[in-house]
Amino acid sequence: MKKNKIINFLLLGMLIVLVSASLIGCQNKDNENSNNEVAETESNRVKEELVLVEREIASNTDPNFYPGSNHYLCNGAAETLFKIDEKGNVNPMLAKDSKQLDPKTWEISLRPEAVFWSGEPVNSKAVIKSLERTRKTNSRAISSLEGMSFTEKDDWTIEVKTESENQPVPLNLAYMELAIINADKAHDKVETMDMTGMYKVVEFEPKKRIVLEVNDNYYGKKPIIKRIVDEEISDNQARTLAAMSGEADIVRNISNESVAELRDNSEIVLYNIPASNTETIYLNLKRPYLQDEKVRQALSWGLNREELVLLGTENLSIPITSWLSSNPKYETERNIIYTKYDLEKAGQLLDEAGWKLNAEGKRTKNGEILKINLMTWGQDKALGEAIQSQWINLGIDAQVNYGDYSLIEQARETGEWDALIEAWQTYGSEYSLLSGQFSPDGVANYGKYNDDKTNQLLNELKTATDEDTVKKLSIEINRRVTEQAPSIFICPRVETTAVNSSLKGFKGHFRQFENVITADLYFAE
Repeated sequence: MKKNKIINFLLLGMLIVLVSASLIGCQNKDNENSNNEVAETESNRVKEELVLVEREIASNTDPNFYPGSNHYLCNGAAETLFKIDEKGNVNPMLAKDSKQLDPKTWEISLRPEAVFWSGEPVNSKAVIKSLERTRKTNSRAISSLEGMSFTEKDDWTIEVKTESENQPVPLNLAYMELAIINADKAHDKVETMDMTGMYKVVEFEPKKRIVLEVNDNYYGKKPIIKRIVDEEISDNQARTLAAMSGEADIVRNISNESVAELRDNSEIVLYNIPASNTETIYLNLKRPYLQDEKVRQALSWGLNREELVLLGTENLSIPITSWLSSNPKYETERNIIYTKYDLEKAGQLLDEAGWKLNAEGKRTKNGEILKINLMTWGQDKALGEAIQSQWINLGIDAQVNYGDYSLIEQARETGEWDALIEAWQTYGSEYSLLSGQFSPDGVANYGKYNDDKTNQLLNELKTATDEDTVKKLSIEINRRVTEQAPSIFICPRVETTAVNSSLKGFKGHFRQFENVITADLYFAE
């Protein structure tokens, strides 16, 4: 009897094992199916959706307010009338063609087939309304539209009159803040946005993400990828991790410190085309001590630019001393005036300005210590710290504040700032660029530089009619400003983009920001 009980117990155990194995087998099969579903979902994402990660995305649904237009060019939602290719040539984009009729008159032909997302025509009236709305609301666009008036000749032809002769109208209208929108729409939410790009905004979360889907009304080449997710990740390391993990397909604003880490990753392709922009230390000339030219010159002589490039950009950039010289057309101006690091000369200029070294090695004048607070943002943290160190060696009580760009904007509005770092593009119409930086009302003249001779040269440049004269005057302005040092110029800003190796069709461009999402992108099978 006891033996039978044991046998029955063993049989029951075997039955339990068999049932358990069956259940586990079913569970494994369910897990396998689940994993297959995940893999299939991932595969669909790869084929249908592209994730673009940036340091910052558009903060407003209205492209006519900065920063807006340029971000929507980046993610494929917006278009300008003209576009600059990788060789620097200006080509029609939303416009069909252009021609100069006389020294002060241009004619722009539009594409009758082009329509807004809503299906409304992109005719002459709509384009002019858009440009004039931009002129009123976007301070960054003013210099590109200066001296131009627009008239509707017919539904698909616009006449442009310019104040000065031979103004480069197509080049000016290729500026990244001049996206064409339907100005009759409110653009205050996703439902009222109306642009012309190949992708249409379907979701918008401020400071988080923008979701775009293919615009079925697009007049041009239709993109292969159906959906774009444009995400904001402000932290440098987090963006790098997004690239390394494959969570993002394109990651812009890769920090200089992360380039070496990504360079040997076979699943990532890095694009680092030298940009036409200049890392500039803007000085607040309303500060009494910065009104002294000798102090400003000392600040420039006291910077070792080669060391700044090494420490601040991981040696990815090149040292320059003048603003315009990051433009390939003016590369001969890269090493002028402040041709070497000269701590002795810098100290001599400060002595002459009355700022003497005290027993503690600090520069003082009438009992006041020479102090400078430098504001930085983005990937300029290391650069700011390197500048701080070099100015401290000069005897200056230098501080550096790193934070969100909005803090810099607030400081400029209140006037409570000493120095800040920012980089503006140097490629385009010389008058628009230089007047924007150095004319009394220039949109980027943060320090309120106002020099009679420079103003005179700018007026001459505005009316210059031939290329040789334009170049000669531009160089003269560039050199005068460099010598007076209302701003200090360091190097071209490094802009690195990481692209997943499975994504094909991406092209490097010296204006990469406007050339990220294109219709040529596709994922390899």
